[in-house]
Amino acid sequence: MGGLLAMCLLLIGSFAQSGLQMTEASAQSGVPISAAPLSAPVNQCNDDAASNVGGQGIRCTVTVANFLTSTGAIDPSKPSTVTVTRCVGAAGPIGAGAGTCTTTTSTSTTPVASVTQCNGSANGGGGVLTCTVTITNTFAGSAAAPTAATVYQCVGSVITGTGAPGTCTPANTPGVTSVSAATVGQCNGSGNGGTSVGFVCTVSGNTSSTLSVNVDQCNGSANGGGSLVNCSATVTAVVAAAPTPTPTPTIAPTIPPTAAPVVTPAPVAAIPAATATPAPVAAAPVATATPAPVAAAPKLPSSSTSDASVPMTVGLALMLGGVLLLLRSRRTAPAPR
Repeated sequence: MGGLLAMCLLLIGSFAQSGLQMTEASAQSGVPISAAPLSAPVNQCNDDAASNVGGQGIRCTVTVANFLTSTGAIDPSKPSTVTVTRCVGAAGPIGAGAGTCTTTTSTSTTPVASVTQCNGSANGGGGVLTCTVTITNTFAGSAAAPTAATVYQCVGSVITGTGAPGTCTPANTPGVTSVSAATVGQCNGSGNGGTSVGFVCTVSGNTSSTLSVNVDQCNGSANGGGSLVNCSATVTAVVAAAPTPTPTPTIAPTIPPTAAPVVTPAPVAAIPAATATPAPVAAAPVATATPAPVAAAPKLPSSSTSDASVPMTVGLALMLGGVLLLLRSRRTAPAPR
């Protein structure tokens, strides 16, 4: 039993030592222990035998839409979408946009950041090569800011004839010396068959270092005499601003309206109307007419020697007698007929 236990401990130690050595080797090489790929590549239309026959052509397109987090990982709610189209046939129809075409759309749960297409194809005389790649990376949040896509193209391509000198835009990025080091490396070692009828290669767009992208296309292709080359690549990085949290609105408490107190006015004592006491009006002085003094008639000296009362008595007797006479005459007067 003791010997068996010692053997088990020796095996466990050996396994632990081997695991430690593998971990150290992985750390030194920079290769992650996990074998999960960092991105899914797309490969199509490479070394196409049918197109390498004289008078044949090939036209291929790849469209990639990646929806990524701010760290470059795939958005769990939006898998990457890849649409590829491959058209083959005679050079004339292919050059005119026709041919026999097949389109396939698929999704990927990992970012699609590498496209290799149209390499070593359309090498027959009078061949036509038309290839296009479009990659759009949409980052949610604060990914690295986009920068211009780097270019390495048309190196080792000698173009003569009607299509000379060809068009390769933009100029190669200084310091980038290989297809794998560039965002787009295309049209290198191509179009060398002489008397080319056209050679146009273009690159546009930008990229973010959060997810490196590489397009490798149209290299070592269309080397037959009188070939037509038309290859383009567009890479776009869309960095969305991090969403601004919407503050939760603070709801002010509803305070029931307070009824304004009803103020009962205090009774106002009736103010007696002021009795206006008329100001005493001074009576206008009544002018008393003072009669002018009547001059007394001069008394004539009486001619009678008797008492003055006698004439008055005689007068009264005469007046009385007249009245009696008047009354008598009325009685005796005959009645009118």
